[in-house]
Amino acid sequence: MEGVQIGVLRRDGRTDAFFDGTAADRLVIKRCAPCGLWFAPDQVACPGCGDEELEWAPAAGTATLVTWTVTHGRPADDGTAPPPAFLALVELAEGPWLHARLDGVDRAALREGLPLRAAFVHPGEGESYVLFRPAD
Repeated sequence: MEGVQIGVLRRDGRTDAFFDGTAADRLVIKRCAPCGLWFAPDQVACPGCGDEELEWAPAAGTATLVTWTVTHGRPADDGTAPPPAFLALVELAEGPWLHARLDGVDRAALREGLPLRAAFVHPGEGESYVLFRPAD
């Protein structure tokens, strides 16, 4: 599945720490130091205590599958169809939910609660990114 392209990802200034992490094969997410809550990378403030200085912190890289969908790409000019892409919503061990792509999955084995682990892709162009594979 790694051959399925998801587009070229670019950092936007707010995502530098996230993409620095993926480039080094590390998943980092946001954490509120005052109250200890964890958040997805796009969170800007803590709804619990109102802190607006969330820090980037390493995540375990393990997750469970919440839900998924299968997308089918447009056939190439020669009529060959690309393999389907599995897009998912996963719950990280720390609690936040994250949208990501699945890799190395058997469609018949997909189920809510499936244990997953983070893996990293380093494309020739754009930023490295995280995807999730079934845990061993």
